[in-house]
Amino acid sequence: MSALEPVLRHLRAFDPSALLDLRPAYPPVAVEVDRGQLTLVRVKKSGGRAALEAYRVQPMPEHAVGQSIFRPNLGSLDEMAGHVRELFEKSGTKPGRVSIVLPDNLAKSSIVTLPERPANRRQLEDLLRFKLKRSVPFRLEDAAISSWPLSSGGPGIDLLVSVMLRSVVEQYEAAFEAAGARPGLVDLCTPSLFNLVRHEARKAASEGSDVAVVNCARTYFTLMIARADRVVFTRCKSYAVGEDDPEARTAVLARELASSLSYYQDKLSGAGVATAFVRSAAQPFDEVAAVVERLGAITVRPIDPASAFEAGPALRLDAADAQRLAPAIGAAAGRAA
Repeated sequence: MSALEPVLRHLRAFDPSALLDLRPAYPPVAVEVDRGQLTLVRVKKSGGRAALEAYRVQPMPEHAVGQSIFRPNLGSLDEMAGHVRELFEKSGTKPGRVSIVLPDNLAKSSIVTLPERPANRRQLEDLLRFKLKRSVPFRLEDAAISSWPLSSGGPGIDLLVSVMLRSVVEQYEAAFEAAGARPGLVDLCTPSLFNLVRHEARKAASEGSDVAVVNCARTYFTLMIARADRVVFTRCKSYAVGEDDPEARTAVLARELASSLSYYQDKLSGAGVATAFVRSAAQPFDEVAAVVERLGAITVRPIDPASAFEAGPALRLDAADAQRLAPAIGAAAGRAA
């Protein structure tokens, strides 16, 4: 895929067009921001490979109101900048260029079909705004919009489109800049995971089967399905209830995944998912794997970022750390070929 230039040039950090099979100059440091937690990864790149130099998972105080597409709920600028500064200091990392990985549920992502290929970028912007105006819960004048072309035949084109409030992006940028860092790229969590496992997913799909990425975070989960290296479905759902109730979370996960897979099969001619790559940072992997297996996946594998880097003996990751660090590793180490 080739990237469309970001629609909003001045929002240099919100560039999801870098997420799918592209090769920008990734900063060697990435920080995933999620509710109640900051995760930093620092890598050293040499000869096309990345070595894991340092990582740190740092708790943050939780605020009374959870994050949403309308507000990241970071607390005050000074408070958030202090947590970021502490994260850099305790990980032994000098603030500099950094990628920021944000929760999927701060953006609205969908696949948009245009009946004809736009003649230029201005026409593309106008068509996307027309298509999105009834499905986005805020004014598009206040939004950052990025899109990626997906391979398709015929005169039309399919695009994976992400929309985020400009003010939300700016709050994250401001907090990192106040801590002395320079945001170079902003990723969303699941696309970062998808690209991290892209090489493995391509091999799993070599016999014509579809593959899925299931990302279970604390406050949301996302299902992304690819067919022949092309994303055909993506859906993110926030946990409305039961955030700290394992049984309720599992029930919601099973219900929503079943609904999503039903749509995929009925509306998108899906023949079924043979392999599912799972990242679970909120509950045991086995619990999520059992849900996915009951929905028909033949093989369920944990997302393992080991293929993206060479870790030294002192930095070998156990299974739980690998799950927590996977999005940040994807953003720091770059994307699988």
